[in-house]
Amino acid sequence: MRYLFLIFLLISIDGYSQDEQKFYVDELLERIQYLNNPNSNDTLCIFEIERAKKDIENGRVVFTQPIGFLFGDIRYESELRKLCKEYGLTFDFDLISDVIYEGQTQGCYGDFMDKVIIEKYGIGFKEDLHEKADSLFLFRTQSENILVRYWDCDERPRLPKELERNGDYLTTIKVNNLNIVEDKTEYGGWPFFDIGFIIEKDSTISDFYISNFVPHLEENKKFRDYLFKIAVKELKTNYSRWIPGKIKGIPVKTDNNVRIFFAKE
Repeated sequence: MRYLFLIFLLISIDGYSQDEQKFYVDELLERIQYLNNPNSNDTLCIFEIERAKKDIENGRVVFTQPIGFLFGDIRYESELRKLCKEYGLTFDFDLISDVIYEGQTQGCYGDFMDKVIIEKYGIGFKEDLHEKADSLFLFRTQSENILVRYWDCDERPRLPKELERNGDYLTTIKVNNLNIVEDKTEYGGWPFFDIGFIIEKDSTISDFYISNFVPHLEENKKFRDYLFKIAVKELKTNYSRWIPGKIKGIPVKTDNNVRIFFAKE
């Protein structure tokens, strides 16, 4: 088991180029430098700096992860929290709004915490801990066979005939024994499901569930359960084999999702 972990640790070595690493370091140092003399009108940044100082005075040094709309979520959060604790750090997300106010700088709380962490552990410490946490997560996908959400995979699950995942849409099923109705308004259409299921590392599928059902019209709601049965049958019959998602080239047990539409034949 120890040997297996060392293999995963080596696989996860940082693949960034020298230029990319230099850009990251230069940008980080520029942000930290701003903390020493923020613009007097930058009240948001000044407030966040004071908040960070107060937390540090109370013995709380925070390993921050910026997060916002469609960015910042990490698959190895649990592992990273545990690693931070080993170093006497608290892990927390630093919310970054997609609304920008002129002259106001977001992220100063996290930048100030980064400054303190760099002074104690060095400039590459956070990136190293991210990599180690991701390696631990990958190790668990094999040793514990944990389930990985498809969007957390480096390579998303796909059908055998696909070279790569083309999207969540899978198929449209035509039915003639149900009076489903098309919503012909601008943003309407035929009813559809987002259906989740598990892909095992041997490419078999199981445990189907509804993650979303959009009937579009009230009269289509009553067909939900019946349409779901039809969709599952379609998956088992015509899409029964899937290439599981991969992390760093290694197949993992994957929680997949596809979109299936229905239309009147």
